[in-house]
Amino acid sequence: MSQIRLVQSLVACAALCAIAACKSPASDPTPSASASASAVASSAPPPPAKAKPWFSGAFSGKYEAKVATVDVKAGAIKEWSKDDGKLASGPGKLELQIDDSGQVDGTSEGALGASHVTGQVEDDTLRVQFSPTDDAGLHGVLVATRDGDGFKGSIEASSGDSLRVRTANIELKKPAN
Repeated sequence: MSQIRLVQSLVACAALCAIAACKSPASDPTPSASASASAVASSAPPPPAKAKPWFSGAFSGKYEAKVATVDVKAGAIKEWSKDDGKLASGPGKLELQIDDSGQVDGTSEGALGASHVTGQVEDDTLRVQFSPTDDAGLHGVLVATRDGDGFKGSIEASSGDSLRVRTANIELKKPAN
């Protein structure tokens, strides 16, 4: 009985080896199953491109900087009450480029000074930091939320010594094509 099992095992093994080693000859015009599968795969349409997020692209906006309201109480910096608002007040503009992952890079110029701006969009909120490119510029932040196809928010900025404090509302829109 054990010889019969051994012969059956050898026959089964030989059959498996023959199947695995079998290849169609080069002169055979019948395509192999793998060639047919790759031909079907290459003729299939490519998957649809992933849609860009709504915030991806260029945005720009203008602001009008003004003196920020600061409560001057006992212990406050007395120079805040002396700020006449003439320096670092007035118009300015902000230009941003937002990539598909939400990373923000851009520039600002105007009353708050020339700045390089960087930040991030998370969900429907834009957060940007202003880094002045010269000593006269103000440091600041912009926090804005989605408003249609753009953003609406406010800039809060101050001089390096915090003696000039400014605020500005801003709307950022995609440029018209």
